[in-house]
Amino acid sequence: MWLKKGVFSLVVFALISPAAWADITITQLANDGAIISDGTTRVMIDGMVVEPYSVYGGLPENAAAMFKKASGPYAGIDLALASHRHHEHNQPFFACEFLKNSKDTVFVSSSQVLGLMREKCRKLVTTDPRIREIDPQYGEPQVFEVKGAKVTVFLLSHGVFKYATIQNYGHLIEIGGMTVLHIGDAEVSPEDFQTAGLDQVKVDVALIPFGFFRQGPGTAIVQQYMDAPVKIAIHIPPDEMDEIKADIGENFPAVTILEPTLKEMSVSSALQ
Repeated sequence: MWLKKGVFSLVVFALISPAAWADITITQLANDGAIISDGTTRVMIDGMVVEPYSVYGGLPENAAAMFKKASGPYAGIDLALASHRHHEHNQPFFACEFLKNSKDTVFVSSSQVLGLMREKCRKLVTTDPRIREIDPQYGEPQVFEVKGAKVTVFLLSHGVFKYATIQNYGHLIEIGGMTVLHIGDAEVSPEDFQTAGLDQVKVDVALIPFGFFRQGPGTAIVQQYMDAPVKIAIHIPPDEMDEIKADIGENFPAVTILEPTLKEMSVSSALQ
């Protein structure tokens, strides 16, 4: 079967051998979006966002033009992922258009994300085998591979009250001999990270919403569950960029912020 449930400890605890050393490239997109590539396989997460939404940004004109043509950094995307349904993470109309133009891209996400997309491109969502729905549960992550990239998807709460029903997924992406963590809009809840087993996972690159670096329990969660050698702060509203860059630069100088949009960095597994 393409999807399988796995015990977390059996899925992701293996260390990388020196023979697997490689470089990966992280390209920053809008908000939480990123492209992760080892030069052969290209994985995009929360990247099908073009227009600004609420306080969050969209793509500059040049990037939007490349997105719509699936060209430049958006060319050759093998796998696209969406952490949850909110429009600064996945915009249904643009997701549909991208998947129509990028004909080899596999897209994997929740029923909530696909439900919104179905309103814009019903035939594509309901008939194209590239569109795949997953439903991980607490203690039951789902694991799959696309072109050599192994992805473990697990639940992380989006919050309480009106956010309690949001299907928010964390992703561990094993690519190029390295493991990249993306947590979507995870609540600042140590209990949730403990349930996910992230204290037992070796992560090389962590993509972390900037709010975890503000005063409060977020910094302790980063230290215990996301203390990767490379930490990148993401999901920063454009109007707050200067203030947040200054704050993180002063208090967390080892944390990277990739901006402007399409800024990229290379990370070598030999240095981890």
